[in-house]
Formats: sequence, C-alpha cells, structure tokens
Amino acid sequence: MDPAGFLRFDPGRVRFSLGTSLADFALPVEVAPDASAIVRGAAAEVALLLATRHRAFVPADDLDRLILREDYAALPSVPSRLGSPDGNPDLRAAAQLAPALHPALTGGLVGAWMGKGGRGRSLVALWIGLLGEAFREMAATRGREETPLVVALALGGATAAAEREVCDALPGPPLDRYFRAAALAAMWLAARTGLARAWRDAGRSADDPLLAKLEAALAPGPLLGGRSGVLAGGVTLYGCELAAGVPRADELVARLAQRGDADAAIGDVSAALAGDDELARRAELAVAHARLREALAEGVAAAEDAGGGDALEDLRRLLAAPGALAGATADDAARKGLARRLADLGAPLQAAEALVRAWRAKDPAAAAGLSRPAARSEYAVAAAALLCDVAVERGAQAARRTLSFRTGREAEGGAEAEWEAGRLYRLSARDGPILRAQEDRRAGHLFADVKDFTRRTGLLGGAAMAEFLRREFYLPIVTAAKEHFGGMGHLADHGGVALNNLLGDAISFTGRIEAMVALARAIRAEFAAYAARLSSAVSSDVVARQIAAIEEAHASGLAVARAARAEAEATVPRVPPGPRRAAAEARLLRARAEEARLAGERDRALARARGEVLEAGVFVSHGPAPLVVAIDDEVFGKNRVAIAEKINESARGTARVASARARDDAALARERLRRGAPSLAHAWSVFIGQPLQVTFPPEVEEQALRAMGARDLAGALRALAPAVRDALEAAAREPAERPGDIYNGGAALSEDALLAFLAAVEGDRVVRRVELAPERIPEPLRARWFFGDVPQSLVASFHPDGRPAELFRRVGVASFKGLGGVTVWELCAEDGGAGELQRALRGEWFRPR
Repeated sequence: MDPAGFLRFDPGRVRFSLGTSLADFALPVEVAPDASAIVRGAAAEVALLLATRHRAFVPADDLDRLILREDYAALPSVPSRLGSPDGNPDLRAAAQLAPALHPALTGGLVGAWMGKGGRGRSLVALWIGLLGEAFREMAATRGREETPLVVALALGGATAAAEREVCDALPGPPLDRYFRAAALAAMWLAARTGLARAWRDAGRSADDPLLAKLEAALAPGPLLGGRSGVLAGGVTLYGCELAAGVPRADELVARLAQRGDADAAIGDVSAALAGDDELARRAELAVAHARLREALAEGVAAAEDAGGGDALEDLRRLLAAPGALAGATADDAARKGLARRLADLGAPLQAAEALVRAWRAKDPAAAAGLSRPAARSEYAVAAAALLCDVAVERGAQAARRTLSFRTGREAEGGAEAEWEAGRLYRLSARDGPILRAQEDRRAGHLFADVKDFTRRTGLLGGAAMAEFLRREFYLPIVTAAKEHFGGMGHLADHGGVALNNLLGDAISFTGRIEAMVALARAIRAEFAAYAARLSSAVSSDVVARQIAAIEEAHASGLAVARAARAEAEATVPRVPPGPRRAAAEARLLRARAEEARLAGERDRALARARGEVLEAGVFVSHGPAPLVVAIDDEVFGKNRVAIAEKINESARGTARVASARARDDAALARERLRRGAPSLAHAWSVFIGQPLQVTFPPEVEEQALRAMGARDLAGALRALAPAVRDALEAAAREPAERPGDIYNGGAALSEDALLAFLAAVEGDRVVRRVELAPERIPEPLRARWFFGDVPQSLVASFHPDGRPAELFRRVGVASFKGLGGVTVWELCAEDGGAGELQRALRGEWFRPR
C-alpha cells in the first residue's frame, strides 16, 4: 500500500471539482447546518454525560458549572452498567466495545447516548444516511466516483472540528484531557458503527478495497489528537495504555509513511524497549494493567448479567477513574484489599482475583501468564498500531486538503444555490442527493460600453466625463433595466435581470433573454434621444456663436505656434552638427509641444461647446448563467463578480475595429459618388470584415528593408513577392464568408441569443425570415440610406396585430479572441434606415404572398 496515494482522488473520476490545474484541484463540500448541529450536539452530550456520570472524581466547582448548562436537563438517563445494555445488535456491539476503547466509556453510558433519546443515535443515523446515499450515487457513476470517501473525509472533518463543543462540556485540568479522549473515542465509535451498518445495508463485500480506504479516513488516532493525544488521554483502544511512550516514534512513522513494514516497526519498538530498563518496566506494567482490566471488565459484566447491582459500583469506578487501577496494584496492601473485594463478589470475579493475587511488583506481566519479552512485544504491537494510524493520516492529509469546505459566503445565493446548481457536495440530514446533477441554466448576457472613452476623458477631464457617464449612460440604462427586475436582491433572486458589473466605461447585465433584448433596444433608443437633444442644441444660434468665438480666440495663437514650428523645421537642416544644431533641435521640440498644447486647448473647448454624440456598442449573448462570486472584506466591503464565458463573448461583441467596416465604407463611398449624394449614410450600424493581411517571415522582412535602404525597390518587391503570393492563394481557398473583426456601433447579438429570444417570444411574435435583394428596397429609402450592394438575410418580428417589433440582420461570423467564430446578428434600430425599411415593407413581410 502507498500511504501517500492511498486516499488520493483521481480528478478524472469525480463528478465535479474546482481548480484550473492538478495543483489546485479541489472538491467543494459543505457540511450543512443541520448535519453540523447533529455532530456538535452529539459531541457536547457525550462529554457532559462523561463528566456527570463520573461525578465521583470530578471537582465540585466543575460539576456545578456543568449542571447549570441548558442541555443538562435533556441528558438521557445512564444506567450503572459496565456491560452492554439491551437494544439492537449494532447498539449492543458498540456498547460492548466502548470500555475497551477508553476506561471512562461504560456500556451503560454509550447505550444511553446511542440509544433512544440520545444524540449519539442521531449521529449514527446521520452517518448511515449519508453513507447510504453516497453508495447509491457511487453506483450511479458505475463506481467511478468514490462518493463514500468524500462523505467519510468531510464528516470526519466536522467531527474533529466538534472538539470545541467537547471541551466546553468538560471539567478543567487535569481531567479535561482524560475525558476529552473518551468523548472523541465515543464520536469515533458512532462513526464506525454507522459505517458498519451502511456497508452491510449496501451489500458490499468485506474484501472491497474501498472499505480499507473508509476505515483509513476514519482512523481513530488522528481524531483523538494523534500520538500525543493518545499517550496523554488514557486511551486503551490499541490494546493497552501507551502512556509509557513510544520509542523512535518519529523515525518509525516516517518509515511507515514510505511503505515501511509494520512487523519491522513492531520489532524495532520491542528492541528499543529491551534496551531501556525503565521504559521496559513501564511498558510491561501497562500490558499487565490491560490484562487485569480485561479480566475485571469481563467479571463485572458477567456479575451484572447475574443480577449484581450496587455492589459492583466500586469496581466500575475503579475501572473508569484515571490512575485508579494503577493505585489499586501499587503495593501489597492495596492488592490484598482488592483481592478481598473481588473474592466477596464470587465466581464472576475469580479470574481477576487470581490475577491480582499472583501480581508481583518486579514482574507484573507474569501474573497474566506473560514473559517479560512477550509483554514488551504486546506493548510494541499496540504502539505500532498507533504509529500506523499516524502514518496513514500523513497520507490522508493530501485527500483532506482536496476538500474545500464552503461556508455559503463564497458565491451569491449561498450554499443552497450552489448545491441546486450541481456545484457543491452537500452533507445534510435532509433527504436529497449529496451532489445534484448540474442544471444547464441559461441566460442572456448584455454588455454595453462607450466609444472613445479615453479620448473623451482627455478632452473633457475626468470629473466632467464621470458626470457625463453618470447622467447619460449609467442612470438611463439602470432605470431601463429596473423595468425588468422582478426578484429580491437580498436573496440573490433578481428575477428578469441582474446587474453584474460596472466597469468605468461599460456595464454588464444578465437575465432572461427577452429582457436583455428589450434592454438593448431601450439603450439604443436612449442614445438616439440624447443624440437628437445634442443635435438640436448644437444647431442653435447661441452655440454657433460660441463655437465661432472659440475658433477665433485660438486662431491667432495657433497661427503663431505653427509659424514658429515651421521656422524651426526649416532652420535645423541648415545648421551644421554641433552645439548650435542641438540648440536648434531643442527649439523645434519646444515649438511642436507648444503647437500641440494650443491645439489641445482648442479641441477641448470645442468639445465642451459642441458636445459629442454618445456612441456605445451593445451586444447580447446567450449561455450558461454566471457564477457570482461574493467577496466580503472588512476593508473594501462587499463586492460581487459575475463569471461566465458568455459574458466575455458579449464584451468582445462591443468592439469597434475600424478595419472591420473598411469595405462597407468603400462601398458607401462608391454609392455616394454614383448617386451624387454626399449625405447618403449607412442603414446598418454593425459590420464584420477582415482585410487581407500578409505576414512576412522576419528574414524576408529584413531582406526587403535592406534592399530599400540601398534604394533597390525592385529587389525589395522580389523579396516580398513569394509571401504575398502565398497569402493571396490562401485567401482564395478560404470560404466566401471569412470570420473577421467586428465594428459594433449599435446593438447586436449572437445567433444563439437570437434563437433563444425567438423561442422565448414564440407566443407573442409573428416571425418572418426574409432574403432581401437590394432592388426590392423602395427607391425613396435607397436615396437616403445605403443598405449594401448584396442581399441581406433578415428576421422580422411583429406583434400579432401586425405592428413591427424587432428586426434582425445577419452580419456575418466574427472571430472573437479565445472564443472562436460567433455568428452575429444586428439588432436594428427602430429609427434610421432599418426602422424605415421595416415599416415600409411590413405589409409585404407580415402577410407574404
């Protein structure tokens, strides 16, 4: 067995995980509040039962404090019994095993805690239920995912975390360590009982390797605090108390963790004991006490079954109290007194009485029929078992670190929303799967950003631009979005729309696809209204006079600066190299800077006087709903970040690459010339294009530049010719519609978003698909607008009464970096050429021949 990889999860076999690489692979897990309450309640109750059941050796002050706890009144009644009580086989087996785990765990105490009315019963039921569900989910994956191992590690972690509840319900030092170990041993016993029952109910074989993994994940040693917790806590589950110590422990654990042999570890411990007389004596005494404890426990249990009652209470206390058994065998007088008490109890205690009478201080193990080497070997077996648990836990740490325990604050909507979306392993006492099947919840994603934000800010200043964005961009858009808001923000249920992010010059929303399309239309209408207001203001006489005054005020200064710059440019070539040449070049730089400064001042003044049309690109995508990450920081407050691939797509779709519309602009220029109509404008606002690009190898580029440096134009062209020919041949082989860059000066959406929208409004729209040839466009519209010189693919939607609704135009396939090709449709404006076209042809389109 490889302890380091024994419990490791295979990323390829789990149903859901987090992380971008194997290095940060993680399974998101939540121990739900109801399950956590069961674990913590059971831990507190067993600790309180231990302190109050063994009140005879608990200080009065500690006992008074514990009795005043609210949960004291609800404690189940604990019978004075060491052996197992009546009950189902699992309960009897647990109660019978309990005294062997820790002296303070009597069968009566464990039976009350794990029986009817005890919180240990709920804890066992939680283990049974969760492991049972885990086995069913594992079977559904055909054994690929070891879901029970996720449960064992997660619920085991919650059990270890309940140590605080244990400590709060215990007396103070020095009894706290003793009772703490007993309480945690009881928690392990409940987990082990639940595992045994769930394994049996699942009908699994005892030879199944998964059982070894689950038992390793629930190893008792780590739960009890590791080596130090076991040594100081009076634990006997490994066969005897190990308070004498474990020689060479660190070295042996390291070897066992590297596939060391357990038998060799036993031999090493035995050899170390043989070489240390004092350590050997204490080890042999621990084994002798273990044999005596076993004999006493068997005798007391038999006497209880025979009807013995209060007369056995002293022996029960002797077995349970820390150090009591060692005190009862410390000298001849104490041993004789113990032997007489055992003799008075009759036959059930005869074996224990004989052992006490045969006890010798120099060789106590001989009373149990063991030689000194045999006693040391028995102690070595117990010590090696503990070391094996510690070594296995080292290997289990990697698996435990794989679990990412969630609190519900990591994502908006909390753990419940994450579990419902299939992104969280949830351990709950309620019915339901541990990991739900992931739902493909899809939504629309809208992104809008302002054109030329940086240039505008430079012209107008940061404060003016901020106020401009607030008044004309953010507030109108948010106001329009609120019309579609139908949820409860504090519950992360935003209904039709949710505001994802504000990004300075951009804004992002997510919501129902029909709400996103309606919001895109509203944004376009708002921008058009602002443009109309601005145009009206700029055309007024007052603004015209202001603009003329600004031009006049800056004209003289600019003329002087241009003249100074021209004179400096003419002077520099005439001055020979040297200090005078350097001074002339400095004057030229100052003249250019002054001209640029004055030109900038003029441009800023004109920009403020004229204003500028607010241009923004809007793009709508459709795909999986975003994961909203919540970041709550004591300094920076609450923040939320929406993460989704389609949000990235919607952001890419708002780009305005000038070269993407170069061919359309050239076609518009030709049409203007043909018609003699310089005011002819594009009817569309979204363009896709990819100019032919030629990439030259570095060595070809260098060769061409050297040729040009030598004024050999023909040689430079010859060097470039092969690369140009290859580029042309490659372009000729490409399909007619090449993916290209996008220029979005309006609103657009992906084809996925269009199809989702049409499906969403199917009952409210009449949809017509139209192939529009240029000659079918009415001449009055063609005289004012340029619709292109190729047929257009349109989707026209109407209200049932024939009123125009949305008009979509297929633009082409855009190539988005990192996302590939996306088919883009323009969401046409309600005004301008597109709106006029739909209104002009609505009769023909709505009722086609």
